[in-house]
Amino acid sequence: MSYHSRKTQAIINLKALKHNYQQITTLAPNSQNIAVIKANAYGHGAIEVAKSLRDVVPAFAVGFFDEAIALRQAGIDLPIILLEGPLCEHDCALAIKENLWLMLHNFEQLNWLATLSQPYTGKLWLKIDTGMSRLGFMPEEIDNAVASLTSQQQKNIVLCSHFSSAEELDNPKTLKQIELLAHLVANYQCQFSLANSAGIIHWPQSHGDYNRLGIALYTPLNEKTSTSTLNLIPAMTLQSTIIGLRDLAIGDSVGYGEIWQAQRPSRIATIAIGYGDGYPRNAKAGTPVWINGEFAPMVGRVSMDMITIDVTELANVNLGDCVELWGENLAVETVAKYLDTINYELLTRISDRVLRIYK
Repeated sequence: MSYHSRKTQAIINLKALKHNYQQITTLAPNSQNIAVIKANAYGHGAIEVAKSLRDVVPAFAVGFFDEAIALRQAGIDLPIILLEGPLCEHDCALAIKENLWLMLHNFEQLNWLATLSQPYTGKLWLKIDTGMSRLGFMPEEIDNAVASLTSQQQKNIVLCSHFSSAEELDNPKTLKQIELLAHLVANYQCQFSLANSAGIIHWPQSHGDYNRLGIALYTPLNEKTSTSTLNLIPAMTLQSTIIGLRDLAIGDSVGYGEIWQAQRPSRIATIAIGYGDGYPRNAKAGTPVWINGEFAPMVGRVSMDMITIDVTELANVNLGDCVELWGENLAVETVAKYLDTINYELLTRISDRVLRIYK
């Protein structure tokens, strides 16, 4: 059934995605810039995003095997790297069958690779812990890791790591991570990958044979490079409609827990979106939305299907009017600040009951 009466939608601008990719990759023209589409392409829809980008990107990156298989079943045949690596021995065998690139970060994974009846001959990414302290071989373990590979596999390795603080331009740790990986790369004379979105934008010395472009593919970061300001476009506009209007007297409350009471005669609009759709329940009073060319503040507590907005100051508001939660007119980064979170979380938590419309 294709009928949708509820107009709570995530409008995905595929042209914006391609535009953003091309904008950012001009900063690293000598690298192959991989599009990271894990977590359903940061909430944008991995299959549709992959189809729109497959003619401009060299490869895709996902979190784990299930995400890669969904892309293969949808006809995506570009290289796909598993950022978390194989999670069991069977994943290694399937990676050969599905032509996936493996990222390895511990010796157990190397043992799985060694037991395969058919040797793995694709790109083999060895992750090094240069300071993130999550996954990766310690630098002093790399000699043993490389030695465990076949001579053919050793020719196909990509040494990689992940920044912990690349957005903090005055943090000396980033340079230390760059220097540590560069030393190992020089020793093995191999390809490498280090730069994420912030690395591509701010740290040109981190540009490698491969860069991993994630969040900046989807949303402007208001980031200035050393020479210019990037012209990035938000790829998602989250919107809904006004389904109720109510006039309140002084002292009247709104929503569960009566956490907000009118301090003046007020007009309240009820919007068809809530935490069941992924709009965070912890959104504070004052979190903005965009209605008819103006900002208006949220009041009351977010419920499963609805939020309430104070539209007293707006001149002309009617049932059915479109409300933008974030997107073209209201940056998701702005909303994230009101919620004490980050743009990544807001984009990726949008639930499947929010219709995604591609243009």
